[in-house]
Amino acid sequence: MPVKHHIVSRALPADVPLGTYRPAVSVTGPSTWLRRVAGIREEILDWVPEERPKYTRLGAIVLNTGLLAGISLLVALARLVDAPWVVILPAAMLWALLIITLDSWLVASTHGISSVSRVVKFLPRLVISVLIGAVIAEPLLLWVFQPAIHKEVQDFRQQELISYESALRNCNPPSGELVANPACAEMLVNIPNSPQAARDELATVVKNRDEHKAMVEGLTAQWEQKEKLARDECAGTSGQGLSGVVGNGPECRRNREIADKFKVDSQLTKHQEKLLALNSLVDDMTRKRADAEQTAAQQISTAIRTKVDEKRSHQNKIGILDEAAALGRLSDQSAFVFVAQWLVRLLLVAIDCMPVLAKLMSGSTKYDVLVSRQMDTANRLHDKHVTMRERQDAGDMDVQLHRFDHNQRTRIKNIDEEDRAARAKQAADLDAEIDALAAKLREQ
Repeated sequence: MPVKHHIVSRALPADVPLGTYRPAVSVTGPSTWLRRVAGIREEILDWVPEERPKYTRLGAIVLNTGLLAGISLLVALARLVDAPWVVILPAAMLWALLIITLDSWLVASTHGISSVSRVVKFLPRLVISVLIGAVIAEPLLLWVFQPAIHKEVQDFRQQELISYESALRNCNPPSGELVANPACAEMLVNIPNSPQAARDELATVVKNRDEHKAMVEGLTAQWEQKEKLARDECAGTSGQGLSGVVGNGPECRRNREIADKFKVDSQLTKHQEKLLALNSLVDDMTRKRADAEQTAAQQISTAIRTKVDEKRSHQNKIGILDEAAALGRLSDQSAFVFVAQWLVRLLLVAIDCMPVLAKLMSGSTKYDVLVSRQMDTANRLHDKHVTMRERQDAGDMDVQLHRFDHNQRTRIKNIDEEDRAARAKQAADLDAEIDALAAKLREQ
């Protein structure tokens, strides 16, 4: 349970000049509260009242650092959480209280440190202060450069949208032609009645038509050759394989039958009809491709605008990560911004480290000497108290041990006497029993 130090006011003797009486008269008020934040014990400081202003300002530094930390968290939460400030204010106040408590411990733990071990003991405290200062300084740094940062974020997002739209248009030309670029794998848009699909279908139909056309042309050439041979034979034309006899003779009829049979067996008429159907299908697919190409540009443009609008909708409120990235870009673009943002950052870190730095730069004060002496005195008194308690406890244990030994010997003596009495009684009872048995035997 913490010890409460009651401040007792007392009047100065009439013959003692003001300011020379020790311990000085204790004071109350806001200055006392600020010194309490710095971990100052007023009953010790009353012996060196000249150092009251110094430790009052040290407490104010600790308090200001906590308030700065609260403002920093308030600024950060305002960018991370979409909530009114009255909701995030308690979190900022709790963070400020936490930083005040931590800084108060960092300062209070240095009271009474001698100059010999001062640097070694202050170093870990200073490292902790730097880490805390770096965390606190970043949101405040972004807040200081907020106008330039927000403009950079907006320009960057606009340029990002322009680049995104340009990539979409490069990967999706108005003709609807498929771009075989690996970088466009995630940038393709889907539209109804794609010209590329119509082109692929037309190419398939044309390929089938051309293959069928080549077959029909081959069959037609063979049939026409046989038909010409039959006409020449019937006309009496002279030549190789011809009789030269005019009229519908046996050779004429035979050649005519061969030509007619070839036409029937090869299904030339059916193939010619199929070729006409394929030509008609090619014409239809050509018109379909032309229609798809006419509407493809508008459909692709509409799909690209939809994707760009969707990406723009994802660019919500500017967050702290966007601001940090924008500040990095501004630093890369301008040496002045780079130097300025680091100067502000270091200044904020130094301000956050001021409680420990102020205590370190102030050196060993008279208050530290008094605290050190009081701690040494307390240690010596504690050692003497422990020694005294040890001797008292040892004396009490010796008395108890003597009493225990005496009681044990008395108990053993009583036990021996009771044992002898019991044995004598047992022997008397045995003698009486023997006498009774002997008398009974005599009577018999």
